[in-house]
Amino acid sequence: MMTSLKRFPIKYIRDFIKKDYKIRDECYVCGGKESLELHHLYGLSELFNTWCTTNKITKVDTVEIISQVREDFANDEKDKLSNKNLYTLCKIHHVRLHTVYGQRYANYLAPKIKNWLDIQKEKNGN
Repeated sequence: MMTSLKRFPIKYIRDFIKKDYKIRDECYVCGGKESLELHHLYGLSELFNTWCTTNKITKVDTVEIISQVREDFANDEKDKLSNKNLYTLCKIHHVRLHTVYGQRYANYLAPKIKNWLDIQKEKNGN
C-alpha cells in the first residue's frame, strides 16, 4: 500500500539533504552571530521540477516515490546543492537579499546573487 504525502515533496528532499549542510557560525555578509539562517543560491523547488521534467517523472505523490527519487536527485544535483552554494546569513541580510531579488527567484540568477552577497560582504568590511 502506498502512503500519500503529508507535505510538499520538496520538504522530504530538504529533510534528506539537510544531513550534508554545514552551517557556519557567522553571517557571510556581516559576521554577525545572531539569528542565523541558511540560504541556497539555487532554489530547491526549481531544481527538483527541472530534474523531474528532464527525467520524465510526472507524479511524485507518495512517500515511496519521493524516497526513491530524492537520492537520485541529490546525486545528480550535488554541485548545486553543495555547501559552496549554501550561505549562512543573519536574518537581516537574508531578508534584504529576498527584498532585492524576491522571495523566489529563477536559478539563472544564482551567479548574480552570489555577486550581490560578495559586494555586501565587501561593504561590511568582511
